[in-house]
Amino acid sequence: MMEIMQVSLQGTSHLMFQVPNQDAVAVYSDSSTAVSAVCDGVSLNSAGTWSCSEIAAGYCAESFVRCTAGQSPCTDVVVRGFQRTATGLLQELKDRHIPWMDCQCTMLGVLVTPDMLYAGMAGDGGIICEDANGELQVLVTRHKTDSMVDPVILASAWRFARVPEPRKVLVMSDGLFDDLVSLEEGELRADLDQVRLWLGADQEQLEKLAASAPGHDDKTAVLIRIVDKATELPDSFEPSAD
Repeated sequence: MMEIMQVSLQGTSHLMFQVPNQDAVAVYSDSSTAVSAVCDGVSLNSAGTWSCSEIAAGYCAESFVRCTAGQSPCTDVVVRGFQRTATGLLQELKDRHIPWMDCQCTMLGVLVTPDMLYAGMAGDGGIICEDANGELQVLVTRHKTDSMVDPVILASAWRFARVPEPRKVLVMSDGLFDDLVSLEEGELRADLDQVRLWLGADQEQLEKLAASAPGHDDKTAVLIRIVDKATELPDSFEPSAD
């Protein structure tokens, strides 16, 4: 069974300047598969003013899920989801008469089954996965050290990864991920207690964690958990005497 929670909050800087939330999230699930995308619009355009990248983020999140959901799980499906999304975004912006340089976004896309996490990454933010052995893996394109971002239309910057037997998958835009995971002496470091707090959150707790996170950026996360039905019995359950 797939358990999915999500949150997307407008950052304080965007509230201050009356700029829309430029993050976007989309999800799909059935009994054995979950697909999700988290996209983060690049806030400034080539003139140094606020962009309309919420258009790109919204398009890409929905496109990736639409292209990937219902497909036979494999890395190629995720790659094709990125290809079709990037091509479609350029056409969407052309149809809207928006210069693509002024409407860009990053994208984190995941296809999750009990056997495998298939992940694709373009830009910043990151993915944290706990496997069946309780081991944690952190997936990134590169940890951001400046304001430069590789957008989804830059195919040379895409990165893909797989993690066997995922049990908890946390996908976060940089507004949350960069607070949770840091780069120290060339290695990614995180407060494991804080990471496990996120991985174990319910919907209300996820919203509270996001709202209390520091920083002025938009804050978006998707949490996917694979739940074994055998562990879902109510506390009062007693086996039949028959």
